[in-house]
Amino acid sequence: MCIYLINLTCYYHLTITYNLKPKELMKTLMLIALFMVSFVTAATDVTGRWTGTIMDQFEVVYNFTQDGETVGGTTVGPDGSTIKIANGVIKGDEISFTIDVMGGDLPIKGKVDGDTMKLTFTMEGNEMPFELKKDAKK
Repeated sequence: MCIYLINLTCYYHLTITYNLKPKELMKTLMLIALFMVSFVTAATDVTGRWTGTIMDQFEVVYNFTQDGETVGGTTVGPDGSTIKIANGVIKGDEISFTIDVMGGDLPIKGKVDGDTMKLTFTMEGNEMPFELKKDAKK
C-alpha cells in the first residue's frame, strides 16, 4: 500500500512538473519502485571477525560468513574448541543463530548497527546481553 501511494504521488508530480509521456513515466516509476524495494530488502553484511565480552569476563570471538540472508561461521568455546554457527539468518538489521553448548542448541538473537552487534541469549531463565564489535579490516 505504501509503495502504491508513493508511486501515485510520483505519477502526479512527474506528469505535472516534467510533462512526461505515459511510456517515459512508467519507466521512471518502475526504476523508483525497484530502487525502493532493493533498499528495503538489503541485508546487513556481517562477514568477518567480531569480538566482545560476556558479563565483562568472558572474551568471545565470532567469525561470520554470509550468503544472502544465510549466516554461518564459527566461534571458539571456553576450552578452545571450534563451534559452528548454525541456523543463522539475517533480515535487515535483525540476526539470529544457534551454537552448540554442551550438546544443546543455544539460540542467540539481536540487532546489527554498523560495526556493532547487540545480542542476547537465555541461560537458565536469565537473559544475557552482550555486544560484539567488528574487527577493522587490515
